Amino acid sequence: MSASGTAQPALEVLGEGCVVVRTTHTQNLRWANSALTTNGDTTTSTMTAIAMDAANGAVSVVSGQVPDVAAATALAEQAKRAVTTADRVDAVQLVDGGVSPDFDAGPEPIDDPATQRMVTTVDVLLRQPEAQFGYAELDRTTVHLATTAGTRYRHAQDTVRLEASARTDDASTWWGANRLPDDVQAVAVQQGLRLNSQSTTNDLRPGRHPVILTPSAVADLLIYLAWSANARDAAEGHNVFSAPGGSTKLGQRLTSRSIRLFADPDHPGLQTGHRAVVEANSSMESVFDNGLPLSACDLISDGRLTNLRASRATGQRFGIAPAYLADNLILHDPAGYGDLDDLVARTDEAVLVNCLWYIREVDPQNLLLTGLTRDGVYRVRDGEIVGATGNFRFNVSVTDLLSRIRDASAPTACLPREWADWFTRTEMPALLIDDFNLSSPSEAM
Repeated sequence: MSASGTAQPALEVLGEGCVVVRTTHTQNLRWANSALTTNGDTTTSTMTAIAMDAANGAVSVVSGQVPDVAAATALAEQAKRAVTTADRVDAVQLVDGGVSPDFDAGPEPIDDPATQRMVTTVDVLLRQPEAQFGYAELDRTTVHLATTAGTRYRHAQDTVRLEASARTDDASTWWGANRLPDDVQAVAVQQGLRLNSQSTTNDLRPGRHPVILTPSAVADLLIYLAWSANARDAAEGHNVFSAPGGSTKLGQRLTSRSIRLFADPDHPGLQTGHRAVVEANSSMESVFDNGLPLSACDLISDGRLTNLRASRATGQRFGIAPAYLADNLILHDPAGYGDLDDLVARTDEAVLVNCLWYIREVDPQNLLLTGLTRDGVYRVRDGEIVGATGNFRFNVSVTDLLSRIRDASAPTACLPREWADWFTRTEMPALLIDDFNLSSPSEAM
């Protein structure tokens, strides 16, 4: 029976509400010291039943495994019984998100050619002379959403996560991708060059320096900005996008550069679903918005704060346009050009940071983050990498960072290092940032 076949009887129980069935097929490989250590091939299926009382603003959410129709119906009955004691929320009427022509089709497994490409990619890495450590994962998730307002939506989405580290006794480098590379050998060659650059060391004192961030490092910082772009918190004075007097900074210029930070379900290479699928209420999303159409949405356009993430109820409450982001994040700087190597070649003096990790929020009022550099910090002089330096702890306000962009490459698909467990679909440029605060040395490798 298809996932939609379990959703329909559950929906009939609810009276008013939604059913989300999510089926995920995952294949993964993990390796250490140039030897495969584990592999996996799993399929999981879960259902979330959401019972609603829109008139009184009440909702109940119950989730569980979905082996058959009886289990699905039992989850729906449990949700309906609990709705009278659920927390009250700001409610709006469900939208009719239309009917997908393939709604009755079942979940899609990963296809054999994709599996073979992953295996071939890993095999090339394992044959390199440097010790290799890494993780590769293919994921295909099929979502069925059905609501009592008439939405019958189905979407199958592929996700690729590929991380590879090469190490010697005293050097290490990391590379990641959100798609399988066409030329794996070129990746291996780049690993060798970066390791060789670490054979020469340069001292660098902590402080504020011009820093080149790779696309991966840029993604890790801007994902946190997107997660923090909360309209309700801004209107209530709780985050960096708050303005005096209970208003927000919507419309204010964040940088003199004409950057655009946005999500788009139709972005080439990063396509995602076209309907909001919400399984739990948060300060930015509401289960009452399930089935809402998604389109391109700018958080920043032409350097100005354009939207903050808000449900329809939040928008009505604060007079803010509701905004949902598709499952990707893209930064474009129209003045940027070339790739990372080109950006290095036209830079007189900077520190090149390969990737970031252990990122934590210090102060939401100015979006101050701290974290560590890892797996390669290099000195750039006269357009060349002249050696490596040690790792650092950094402290940076992400919104302030945007105002100090000096140069940028063209955007490229990239994998964030820190947030890859939760978010992979990013396209970012490398950025040259003035006065990036490398606050203290770190013993991280």
